[in-house]
Order: sequence, then C-alpha cells, then structure tokens
Amino acid sequence: MERIDLDASTTSEYDFIESVSPSLLSDGAIVYLDNLENSSDKLSDAIDAFATEHKKRVEGDSVVICRKSPGQKGMGHVNRLKKSGANVINVPQLKTERDYRSFITGECERYGRFMTPDAIALLIGVLSGRTGEIAAMCNQLCSDFDENPITEHTVSLYMVSNPQVTGFNVSDKAMAGDLTGAIVDMRNAVVQGMAPIAIIGALASNLRSIAKVAAVESGQVSQSEANFKNSWVYNKAKKNLRGWTSQGLAHGIQMCAWADEQCKKSGNDPLYALEKTLECIASHGKVTVEGMNS
Repeated sequence: MERIDLDASTTSEYDFIESVSPSLLSDGAIVYLDNLENSSDKLSDAIDAFATEHKKRVEGDSVVICRKSPGQKGMGHVNRLKKSGANVINVPQLKTERDYRSFITGECERYGRFMTPDAIALLIGVLSGRTGEIAAMCNQLCSDFDENPITEHTVSLYMVSNPQVTGFNVSDKAMAGDLTGAIVDMRNAVVQGMAPIAIIGALASNLRSIAKVAAVESGQVSQSEANFKNSWVYNKAKKNLRGWTSQGLAHGIQMCAWADEQCKKSGNDPLYALEKTLECIASHGKVTVEGMNS
C-alpha cells in the first residue's frame, strides 16, 4: 500500500477523498492525517463518511490514521468518528524499551496475535517515539498476515529504517537517466530488506508529479489545481519533465502498474520487473516490455 501524509490544517475534503480513492497502482493507501483538531467542517464530513463506508467494505480499502494533539480541542471530531465506527486508541507516553514492548504486545493481543521478540525490537528500532505509527503498524501486520507469531522477516517486508528515502533515491537516479546507478542502489536496498514494491511506489509517485506538471505546463490545469503541497516538489518535477513525452509518461505509468502486479503474483520475478521499470524510466518511456499489459 502507498503511504500518504496529510495535515488537517491545510487539507481540503477533496484532498482527502482523492487520497483514499483507488489509484493506478493500488486499491487503497495508508493515509496519515495529522492535527485532526484543525479539520474544517467539510473535511470532518468527508472523514466521517469514509469511516461509515469503511465498516461496510474493509477488503481492498484504504486505511486512515488520524492523529490529534493532547487536549480538548478536536474531541468533537473524535467522538463523531467513534460513533461512525472508527477505532479510537488513546496513545500512552512510552519512555523505556519495556514500555514499548508492553505496548506492542498489548496491541497484537487485541487481535489475538503475538509477535516475536526480534520483530518487536525491529518495530521499536524503526518507529521509536512514534507511538501512533506503532499502533497502526501492529494493526496492519495483524490484518495482512496470517502467521502467528508475526516474525521479524514479516515486519521487515513492511519496514526499513526509511524506505521512502531509499526508494526515492533510486527513483531520482532513474529519472536522471543513471540506469546503472539506479539498479545498483535498488539491489543494495533489496539486500538490506526493502520490498521491491516500495521502490515501485516511489517511481510511480515521481511519475504522477511529472504528469501533473505536464498538465500545468500545457495549460490543462492551474498550478493551484494541481495541488502541489510544496514548491520544491513542483520545481523538482518540472526539472524531471525534460525529455518526457506524453506517450513516454503513459509508458512509464503502465510499466509501474505492470511491475506492481508482478510483485503481487506468486511465481513471478519482482526484481526483473523492477529493473525493466527502471530501464523504462531512465529512457523516458522509450523502453517497455512486450506484453506488459497482459
């Protein structure tokens, strides 16, 4: 699943709806919404509608984690979501490793599951200080995997110290045409435990940004309508747009979708699919794989 970070202070109801809607690469995403207490009424309505609908169809749906700062502000939003079926977790202050271990064990027990000590240690090492994310990760692991206890290997499929940074570094080299460097970094990341699908997510994210800039540059939408959260993201995507054609972008996006599918099908070779996707992107969409849409 793709991870999307939002801030309720600046997020519109349209941003939220787009984030939880199915995309090219996935039926859903893990959406982190910070500062729930600053939600507008329309954003609150959209979140409430999602929570109500989520109860009816969980499989293939997005996961939304809303985080509220301590205090009474925003409790109305919390109570409303609770009535709509949202799971409300009061996150304690964790100070020692023992506190973290106890918290993780308790979260898993809520789902009738256990986690091995080395798996717990990995969670603590990566997410120490981010209790809400630990709770969300326990929820996700228990929902997505049937094994009991959950092992370190399973946790590592979801987590590396900072998978987004590594994934985007690989993507940046491919975007710059450095195919050799991108493949070397990709292989190193995979050896260190990163799932190929995380790198594909970074590639797809960069391509989506380039496609939005292309729409702005062609006058199809305004820069404000393209809804870039930061100017540097827009400027970086504008720089990466050089050398791409609309057909090349379409090929790149199709390759990411194909590679994503290859990663999810048993018996396929995700590394081969990822290398071919890097080759496609490094060539600005000129190189594809025959039959990738089958």
